[in-house]
Amino acid sequence: MNDLSAEDDPLSRQDARAVLGVTGRRGDTAPLLRTLREHGVGLSFMVALTVLAVVDNFQSQVFGVLAPEVAASLGMDVGSLSGIVAVQGVAAGLAPIAVAALLRRYPHRVRLAVGTGFAWSLTTLFTGSVVGPVSLAALMLVNGATTGTVAVLHPPLLVDAYPPPARMRVMSLYSASSPLAGILAPLVIAGLVSWLGMDWRAVFATLGALSLVACLYALRLREPVLGRWDVAELQARSGAAVTGAGEERNGFAATVLRVGRIPTIRRTCVGFTAIGALAAPYAVVVSTLLEQEFALTPGQRGLFTSAAAAASIVALAVFGGRAEAAYRAGPARFMALAGGALATSAAAFGLSALAPGLWVLLALLALGQALLAVIGPCLFIGALSVVRPADRSHAMAAMGLVIACGGLIGAGLLALATTFLDLRGALLLLLVPAALGSWFIATIHKTLMGDLDALIDHAIGETR
Repeated sequence: MNDLSAEDDPLSRQDARAVLGVTGRRGDTAPLLRTLREHGVGLSFMVALTVLAVVDNFQSQVFGVLAPEVAASLGMDVGSLSGIVAVQGVAAGLAPIAVAALLRRYPHRVRLAVGTGFAWSLTTLFTGSVVGPVSLAALMLVNGATTGTVAVLHPPLLVDAYPPPARMRVMSLYSASSPLAGILAPLVIAGLVSWLGMDWRAVFATLGALSLVACLYALRLREPVLGRWDVAELQARSGAAVTGAGEERNGFAATVLRVGRIPTIRRTCVGFTAIGALAAPYAVVVSTLLEQEFALTPGQRGLFTSAAAAASIVALAVFGGRAEAAYRAGPARFMALAGGALATSAAAFGLSALAPGLWVLLALLALGQALLAVIGPCLFIGALSVVRPADRSHAMAAMGLVIACGGLIGAGLLALATTFLDLRGALLLLLVPAALGSWFIATIHKTLMGDLDALIDHAIGETR
């Protein structure tokens, strides 16, 4: 690849890479708030999306806690209720594809994010009024389709709203929404049922109302400029013609194929497959192991789940700054850090399968879960940084499907393992894809810089 020269272009290759956040310099990162002030942005955008992501979990959390009461009230068995919940999962899996295609014709991501938030809030609210399985399934279908848009809309919005020197920390803080929901929602549900004596219908109505309030707060959001801090900035500094942040308006299939041709994306997909294979069966294995071997009650298992979620939040807050500095220093350090986190997480899960005592087992499980939580933001930042701004929603939709496929692989491994092994042996077997995934993630540095340069060349009109 030919370097850009100051003679031909005012923007050197090194300066162009620095625009995308890779300076090659090591050292501590500036405090997040100072970095944001220097770029004239604040945390309100991230906070609003985080609140939306938290309330997005409300309906599924209520079903997780109050499923027996819902089934009994509607005259359903647990198997039928599980089938309806599965319908919601299918809708959530297909929705990102439809939304990514819709964005080609209706490129208003904030409006879609807030609009779908109102939709899932209303479905949660009206779930308390269902009279039978049919109406419940219809609402679950709508809820799944709307909540499935979070993954495809939120990360690309954050990438466009925040400059590269702050993206990793912002994405890490946003990623805390899932474990935060895992702590808050069960506590709120327990309080409504135990202290206020609400039944499941009133709980759904209350959480739906709270979700609507959160959506009202998000109405203040404004659409960020597509590629504002990367492609548009490169074009502005190089004097290249600005044509929609350097994006082409191709059809959905052509866009997905273009994204799939990026080497970093292909390697990232392998990493996400490994994460899905480990994360999807994790809760089932751990919950069953704690019940069968240590006779922990549902309340005690729920307390551990909340504690592990709190550990994940702490890990995300601590890890973000280190990952930011590693990304600035170069892809090798950044991806080695991400791959090492997955390898250490796998090791912690592996040691937990051999742990003799309960407290050692719980500590290792919490450590493994916390480290697993920090890998997602790294892969999102690494992948989205090499994708054209208008293609990022398509990339997120594809990665969502990859994670789902990884979950199916993990479920298959779990079924195979429990046929021939005990639960501890099953947990060990799940580490095989995690170990392979950590190696693949660590090798992303071989392609990341070249793909960053390809994005630079596309933005300013150079060719590889």
